[in-house]
Amino acid sequence: MRGPDEFRHFHAELSGVRLHYVREGTGRPLFLLHGWPGFWWEWHRNIGALAAHHDVIVPDMRGFGDSEKPPLERIDLYHVNRALEDIVELMDRLGVGSACFAGHDYGGVLLHKLLRRHPERVAAAAILNPMVPGFDERYLGTDNLHESWYALFHTLDMAPALVGSSREACRIYLRHFLEHWSADPEAFDDAMVEVYVDTFMQPGNLRGGFNFYRAEPAWDAIDHTICQRRVLFLQALCDPCAPAQWSDLVTRWYTDFALEYVEAAGHFPMVERPDFVNRRLAAFFREQR
Repeated sequence: MRGPDEFRHFHAELSGVRLHYVREGTGRPLFLLHGWPGFWWEWHRNIGALAAHHDVIVPDMRGFGDSEKPPLERIDLYHVNRALEDIVELMDRLGVGSACFAGHDYGGVLLHKLLRRHPERVAAAAILNPMVPGFDERYLGTDNLHESWYALFHTLDMAPALVGSSREACRIYLRHFLEHWSADPEAFDDAMVEVYVDTFMQPGNLRGGFNFYRAEPAWDAIDHTICQRRVLFLQALCDPCAPAQWSDLVTRWYTDFALEYVEAAGHFPMVERPDFVNRRLAAFFREQR
């Protein structure tokens, strides 16, 4: 395991937020976009391998990790559309005209939006365990509340105070998702879990992440349009958060795509099956020239 201190860290002063990112490698730029519960480090098993082919850039979204937390009471500042524009502005600051992208969870939502709002900035796109329009209705439906309860809990004022009431409370909460959403409950060992706890116990990080749930709805009219760009979707077969059977929703919004299933993986295929994910991403991006 490469610890967070074993990577090169940078910050960019954007117009509305100071964004943290990790950068490694040379070649064609590749952005890796994280989700919840996560931050840049959820890609720690992929950065080195992909840096052999790419200039890999892995940002923390606003409110997460070591990125700045805009006023936490301003829920509107945490809408995914704000995070999307942060990525575009970060590209501008780094002099990157277009790049390859891989997104997971909220990062996949950002990439769905980026393909429609700024298609010229996307040279190639891959989305892990896709969440697209229509996903919300299924996920938050009454038949699925045993899985989606946390999304409602995150909208409560008391949520960050309860989860952050002690380091042990935070550990119990995060470990539930890291274990329950993984095909192998031991995919995240104690040392890995502590990295997550260290990060989310930093001031503002719990509420910053929870604010994304409070700033819903995620989708706008432009998100309900058809994308004709070729996109790779990697769908894990054992993800209770984004079930494999819901990948049928992809066909509503994409006309040219590859949908591949990842065996023995849950919600975190880049952690659970890093070698497979690294090979498929590298090969797909190589093909999309």
